[in-house]
Amino acid sequence: MFNNKQGHSLERVLGNFILLILLLPQLPVIFQRSELHINIFALSLSILALLLYRTKIEKKSYIIPLLYFISMQLFLFFSSWFGTEGFSSFGEIPSYFRPTMLLIITLGFLSMIKDLNSLFANLVRVAKIITVAIFIYSICEVFFFSLFSKVMFVFYRLEDKSNIDGVAVSFFTLPYYSAYIMCTLFPLLLSNYEKNKGYSYLYCLMLIASVFLTQSKMGVFLLIGIVFLYWFISVSLKKKIFVLIFFSVFLVALLLSLKAFVAYLNETVGGNFARTLHLMLSNTDQAHNLLERLDDIVETYQAISQHNYLVGIGLGKGETIEIWIAMVMYRYGLIGLLFFIVFFLIVGFKTMFMAMRKGFYSFEERSLFKFVCIWALTIYISQLSGLMLEMSKGGVLSCLMFAVASKCMINNGQTKVEGFKHA
Repeated sequence: MFNNKQGHSLERVLGNFILLILLLPQLPVIFQRSELHINIFALSLSILALLLYRTKIEKKSYIIPLLYFISMQLFLFFSSWFGTEGFSSFGEIPSYFRPTMLLIITLGFLSMIKDLNSLFANLVRVAKIITVAIFIYSICEVFFFSLFSKVMFVFYRLEDKSNIDGVAVSFFTLPYYSAYIMCTLFPLLLSNYEKNKGYSYLYCLMLIASVFLTQSKMGVFLLIGIVFLYWFISVSLKKKIFVLIFFSVFLVALLLSLKAFVAYLNETVGGNFARTLHLMLSNTDQAHNLLERLDDIVETYQAISQHNYLVGIGLGKGETIEIWIAMVMYRYGLIGLLFFIVFFLIVGFKTMFMAMRKGFYSFEERSLFKFVCIWALTIYISQLSGLMLEMSKGGVLSCLMFAVASKCMINNGQTKVEGFKHA
């Protein structure tokens, strides 16, 4: 039987690995925007983990990552073979096997997950460290940029992206990448506060402040959705009705007052968030980013419908498509888009129902279920600015989420049940 102490050390190694990846310099002055070195580093360590611990993976744990990534790999192959986009160069070959690479990274992570309680503790540790690091770095980036700009441009920040001047990207190149990473980790900090109270709320405040410093519209509104979902999952059945009513009233009030509030922010505070959101609300015709993303969806659908509904167009390398709906259609076709939507709905609602079973699972287990549930159900919002699920550090973190989801969904309450047996 697998040694429990060794299992705990494996989760700590996994936590350190994730922390290292998230803090690893992108070095845009060398690698431009490719960030290939991050993929190579993550893939190498995952292969090493598989070689060392692959026999420890429960067979049932393979089902979810294999189902998702092999399906997406097949959809991509079909789009490449039967789509209209031609093969450009041999340099595209690694991109054609991206789902396979992400599968290997996911299995590498999965090989280091043995105990959910230990996993929760180590992921919370990582979330705390990365939150403090991002907060301090973001403060320096926004308020003391002139002092640190040269170093920041070397390690993390794109020098040619003048449209993000005055916003924080921290360790993730672009503001919406940073927002996605932080929003993914946010439920862990909420669980940490629920369990420990005290000053642990400071981590939540630092993360919220860091998301606001990115001035990412997606990130700010996603935080609201995460708080609602976490609250809804955590309370009893009777209180869920109150949460739904409260959120509905809040949503109506937000919609009614948003335009005036954003206009006030734009006049008094300014900044990228207020300026672009004000433009979207008051003069949609000039909101080029919004219009471009809507056009991407329409144009991609039209291109598919003229050729073949079942397959996509091709890899899409070099295309400026950002919104996930258009990118998934382009690469994987309409059948791939349907699979993507259904897959995350199933994962989200399955883990939601598991998280609600307070008498059967430990607090740590239920916290991980909430962690996975919120990530899965908000994926449709978090990927509006780009399919970060497959890219660079966002891709690596998403592989962790697939691994945690896989381990959680085969969990049958053994930790709690065994605890009662020993009592």
